[in-house]
Amino acid sequence: MIPNADIIGGACEEVVDILENIPSDNERRAATDVERRRGYRLRRPASFTIFRSSRQRQQNEDRASALSAEEEIVPVPGEQAAGEEPEEKRRIGVLDTKDEADIYTISSPEEQINPLSSDYVGIIANYFSVGLMVGGSTSLLYPVLIVKAGATASFMTASYAIVMVFWSYKIIFGFLSDCFPIAGFKRKPYIVLGWLFCMVVLLCLALEGDNVNPRNLVVMLAIANMGYVWADVAADGFMVWVAHREPIDKRGKMQTLVYSMNKLGQIVINILILFGFSGPMMNCPGYEEDHDVPCTTNELVLNRVDANLLASDPYGWCHELCHGATFNWDLTIPELAVFICFVITASMPLYLRLKEDKVEAEPKGEFVMKFWSQLQRRAAWQVILYGMISHITFGVMNAAKMPANYVWLDLHTFQHQLMVIFEKVVFFIGLNMVRKYALNISWRKLVLVGSLLVLVFNSLYFLIIFDIWRDAWFYIFTDVSALFMYTLNFLASHACMIEVAEPGYEAITYSLITTASNAVSPLSAVISYQLLAFFPLLNDQASIASDTPEVRKQFASLHTIVILLNLSSLLSLPLLPRQKKET
Repeated sequence: MIPNADIIGGACEEVVDILENIPSDNERRAATDVERRRGYRLRRPASFTIFRSSRQRQQNEDRASALSAEEEIVPVPGEQAAGEEPEEKRRIGVLDTKDEADIYTISSPEEQINPLSSDYVGIIANYFSVGLMVGGSTSLLYPVLIVKAGATASFMTASYAIVMVFWSYKIIFGFLSDCFPIAGFKRKPYIVLGWLFCMVVLLCLALEGDNVNPRNLVVMLAIANMGYVWADVAADGFMVWVAHREPIDKRGKMQTLVYSMNKLGQIVINILILFGFSGPMMNCPGYEEDHDVPCTTNELVLNRVDANLLASDPYGWCHELCHGATFNWDLTIPELAVFICFVITASMPLYLRLKEDKVEAEPKGEFVMKFWSQLQRRAAWQVILYGMISHITFGVMNAAKMPANYVWLDLHTFQHQLMVIFEKVVFFIGLNMVRKYALNISWRKLVLVGSLLVLVFNSLYFLIIFDIWRDAWFYIFTDVSALFMYTLNFLASHACMIEVAEPGYEAITYSLITTASNAVSPLSAVISYQLLAFFPLLNDQASIASDTPEVRKQFASLHTIVILLNLSSLLSLPLLPRQKKET
């Protein structure tokens, strides 16, 4: 049989294809060199095409052409014969980063949202009210527990953790907000319902009167916080939705704006606590406004009374102003609760006016599966893991500092609240400086610099421990400076959350990441006061006030351990993406 010329010609073409596609030695070596260059995939050696049709080969060539546009030539030293130049090998530029077009710029510049417009100013008002609640519920603990009740360091630390406990359950509220729209709205109804619940609890607290039991106060503040956390999670979803519509080079401005308003709310409530809780009822143990009421004989109270005041008037000391009282008037706890309720009520029309498009509820199973697939992205689980690991160790604090500040530095309510106000002011300034100058700086560099500077200022407390410089204003300076540096950490750890959140899953994604960070805060608090078990002299005010060499030694040891634990948080830094494109 005479062979068909077309068949012979086709076979020759196939043989030529085989010979052209056989990988060279250098290509085979490059294919086994993947482990040496982590994060990149080398171009695979060309495959045999003898068993593929002409159309399949054409499709492969088209794909190869598309990939070649993404390839970059890099010199990689490989094996070569003597005298040969190192061959330049190709590696595909398939990185774990996004192209600029893939970073959520959802709308055109003409459609960018003005957060201060009447349609969206309710988001800003929400964060201001959140600041009132956060600042009020936490700043109230020092004058009530430490100054008035003389609580131990462990009780104070545990109370703070209980008040903030519902921040660890934000994921539940985020799931409800994204998955169960009310009347077609994901955000607005939950903001309104959350604040209504918070307001009802605050009114119940007001009915308890000014002499509310400290334990009841802590529990009721925690329950009230559940309401505003509910509203805060829905507002977080709104904030992320707005931030996704910002230009990439300006993204983060909405986020820093709302957190600035949060700090502004904390400043306002702390100014109110400063002037309202610096009177004799809060700062003079055993004080009685009614002169017909006899002074107490309780030994626990008498041990905390100013010795000079007790010696000068043994029977009427409780009717005199002590040196810890800055003013001769007081604001009651019910009055503070009613003030916050008034602000919430005044903000309700802004929440109801929020502009939000109606959506159809997505099938729950499908929603969860899509959300789970998003969490499997490398950037998502790395950000979650970073938040948990870094917050566990960086959140550990020296639980003996608060009682020590009271007995060593005579830090009463007025100075403490003034310090808190300074902290919020510099944090507000720091956020706005970062918003203006540091939105596009590497997040890892911000965390590294911020953490080290915070620890430098915290180390200055050794001067107080060894009585080298015991001055309340010196401590206020170090604490305020440390918090100013912490704004770098805060921005870096929160900015990445916006980039990870996918459209349609804003609230649940943002709340999951913040829940991961907040959930370990109680663990940090437990570690903080469990460390006191190794240093028994630091747990109550009386033993710290003795100021013996052993007390100082134990205090210095505890402070050193805390600083080292804080420093270890930097070990998790490689988990944090460098900037937006790596998310």
